[in-house]
Amino acid sequence: MKLKFVDRILPSLVVYTKRVPKGSAGCANGPVIRILPSHKNDEGLLQHELIHVQQAYRLLFIFHALLYYFNDSYRLQAEVEAYRKQLEYSPDKTYSANLFAGFICWNYNLQADRRAVEAMLKGV
Repeated sequence: MKLKFVDRILPSLVVYTKRVPKGSAGCANGPVIRILPSHKNDEGLLQHELIHVQQAYRLLFIFHALLYYFNDSYRLQAEVEAYRKQLEYSPDKTYSANLFAGFICWNYNLQADRRAVEAMLKGV
């Protein structure tokens, strides 16, 4: 366990545990981040989850949760923002952008075009 801060003042607790959703390496629920122990040194993943914590603080947790679960366009925007941050830590940005676009399209119940999502990740 460790304490990280979003925007230097907003606390977030990071817990390394096997209790993450199936198929995921990490997840954020409010200010608590859970990451698989095998990904303890994955700074990109940690930064991705910290973006979700920042989003939750931005919308006072409950509004973020409601929008994330019930609004596909908000969920898409939230994941693109988080994966963009994770992309900054990737040594192969082209490969990772393609991979992350696939994750967004297939793992988040979004009916999004993979090429369009990849362009969003690249800021095109």
